[in-house]
Amino acid sequence: MSPISNEAMTETSPNPIEHPDDPSARFEPADPPVIIAGLSQLLSWSKAIVLVPWRQHAPVGADGCHWILDGYEDAAVLPIAKVMRDRLAAAGPLCYLEMPTSERDWTVWAEPVRIGPGPAVGALGVARDAEERWTDGDISTVRVFAALCGSAWARTSAEYQGSLDELVIGAANRLMVASAATYTETLTEVLTVLAEFLRADTAFIRKNDLVADVSVLVAEYPPRPLKPDPDPLAVVPFDSDPVFAALRDLKEPLIVRTSENPDEYNERVKDGSGVTEFSGAAVPLLKGGTTDGALGFIQFYDAQWTQPQVNALQAVASMLTQLDARIDAETRLQHLALHDDLTGLPNRRALIEELDRRLGGRVPTALLFLDLDRFKYMYDYLGHLAGDRVLLTTADRIRMSVRPGDFTARLGGDEFVVVMSGAGGELAAMATANRLLSLVSKPLEVSSQHVSHTASVGIALAQPSEMGALQLLGNADVALFAAKTQGRNRAVIFDDVLRLEIDERTDTEMMLREALASGGLRLFYQPEIDMTTGKILGVEALVRCEHPERGIIPAGQFIAVAEETGLVVDLGRWVLEEACRQMQVWRDRYPGLDLLMRVNMSPAQLSSPGITEHISRCLRQSNLLGSALCLEITEHVVMQDVERAIAILDDFRTLGVRLAMDDFGTGFSSMAQLKRIPIDTLKIDMSFVIGLADDPADQAIVEAIVHLGESFGLDLVAEGVENERDMAELVRLGCVRGQGFLLARPVPPADLDPVLWRGGIDLAKIGSPSTSGSRSGRSLSA
Repeated sequence: MSPISNEAMTETSPNPIEHPDDPSARFEPADPPVIIAGLSQLLSWSKAIVLVPWRQHAPVGADGCHWILDGYEDAAVLPIAKVMRDRLAAAGPLCYLEMPTSERDWTVWAEPVRIGPGPAVGALGVARDAEERWTDGDISTVRVFAALCGSAWARTSAEYQGSLDELVIGAANRLMVASAATYTETLTEVLTVLAEFLRADTAFIRKNDLVADVSVLVAEYPPRPLKPDPDPLAVVPFDSDPVFAALRDLKEPLIVRTSENPDEYNERVKDGSGVTEFSGAAVPLLKGGTTDGALGFIQFYDAQWTQPQVNALQAVASMLTQLDARIDAETRLQHLALHDDLTGLPNRRALIEELDRRLGGRVPTALLFLDLDRFKYMYDYLGHLAGDRVLLTTADRIRMSVRPGDFTARLGGDEFVVVMSGAGGELAAMATANRLLSLVSKPLEVSSQHVSHTASVGIALAQPSEMGALQLLGNADVALFAAKTQGRNRAVIFDDVLRLEIDERTDTEMMLREALASGGLRLFYQPEIDMTTGKILGVEALVRCEHPERGIIPAGQFIAVAEETGLVVDLGRWVLEEACRQMQVWRDRYPGLDLLMRVNMSPAQLSSPGITEHISRCLRQSNLLGSALCLEITEHVVMQDVERAIAILDDFRTLGVRLAMDDFGTGFSSMAQLKRIPIDTLKIDMSFVIGLADDPADQAIVEAIVHLGESFGLDLVAEGVENERDMAELVRLGCVRGQGFLLARPVPPADLDPVLWRGGIDLAKIGSPSTSGSRSGRSLSA
């Protein structure tokens, strides 16, 4: 809060507003700067608040002050003070003001400040951004605080008013730090302080339930240690009593006194409670023009309620309404943070919290991890709206089928989790899983079609304090993966065998991370040979991991883990950099050799950010033309999202690199798609090559691929050439480029020098491969 001095305002140093932790602590003395500071915290959207005295009518010592949001100059409040001062002098209306300045776009709501009957003695204005709407609650709050400012100016003649100001500011302090968890406790505390100050015998905060047409007790003073059951005061119909009927739509303060009540009503009170004299004051809790409840105080004597007292109660009532709005917003945000938007089920965060609670208890816990089978294909086929309908129906079926003590959550996508007591062991968990599988598989009508789908379930059990939430969820995920690989539409329980697989995968991941960090990766190269001349046409880079104890490890033993953990992106980038570096070495050593370097690209690497720039950098650093590099992408990856793949491959082509479609024949490419994909080479999958000489069906497929390649002007390379008869059949069908153990095995770069020096191999010396060797390698997994 920044003070400022001019003819309308004198410099005042504001007192800080405290937030006492001790409920019994006294409130700070209230003066105008303190009241304005409290208003700035209550109306947190405020940009500036200005209190201006009108010297012709203001009492002696009535000083002006202001507060302005950090980041704005104090001078910004001068136009606000001038407009309010001019309106007061002209006896013109205050209320809504537009500020005549081009430096900022503010609107101001100004209320007159009064200390009794007669003209205003000043004005209180609150500025906010012009695009924000003024609500009835905002205006009511400004009006109440204007009355408090008037009372503060009159403090010298009304010592009691100063104590009321302290009361209101103290209530603001407590209410501003309240949360949903401390809501009831805070209301009771504030109500107690108010009632004791006002010497009320009883007090209440009640909320209106307009649907049930009843008034609901929220807080009371004094608290009753023993409440009857049912409590006649907890929920009271509005039509049960004239006062309650008045509270239903109360808009202005309500004062009730024995001396002013009808005799009939006083007699009813006396007969019902024994109280012969009483007075009461109630102020409404207004929310958007609707009466949300009431704050009320009753004295068991016929007392006079003063206007300063009523003003203070209105100020507190306004704060209570603001608190309710904030608590409601916080509750909604908390619900959204812990629940899935689509299904309304608890989300992953809520699941982890629930698992932590259960695993820290005394009862075993069972977790069922359910995933819909092939849902992505159904989602793509049916469309998003229909797919969401399937997810909603699945969520409802799971939610309605579990026991009251079970916990259901959606992790995202088509993944659902059920947490239940594991006291029944594996048999009970498996029975629940099979029941869920049966429910999920029931057909449902979507877009005028009857759709049915299956699911797979992974089950994991844990004893109390045996493991954490993430480990239990991970175990169930491993079991789910096993259910998928075993054919889907089944449930699998996590056991020691699966645990061993996890340990092995963990060891493999650690080995791979260590290799990436410490230079433990190696590249082997498998030549691509012209099967009619023996000439070497290119080499394919195949990654290996060198382990200090296990020796050279082929990628087939770690590539799946690399893909699961995301390490495949770093692995693929290293392969590309090292392959380009080695290609530069060979180009310098064998300048007349026309050699093509083939490097496989994983799906994750293909879609990784900055991949085109990385390829360009590798070429520049190795002083290679793009035409010396061929990137190989599997047909399956291309077919998953043709449009996206084409866009990425077009970026690669701008670098001049060549592109090959690997494993061709396994991904169901259409002619139209193949025509659009910017590739240079088709690599015939080894499943069509091995045994080609003896299989007419494979011969027909390869012949069709050869004709297809010729039609589109594409090179053809056969993978898996392992015997002379298959090689001869490939040549007969028109494919002359090949890779395989019959021609050359993958070897370290130094072992390839003799072949590069000769420019190829002697076809007359090749023989059948050793039966003990593995199949020829492909991609990073070779």
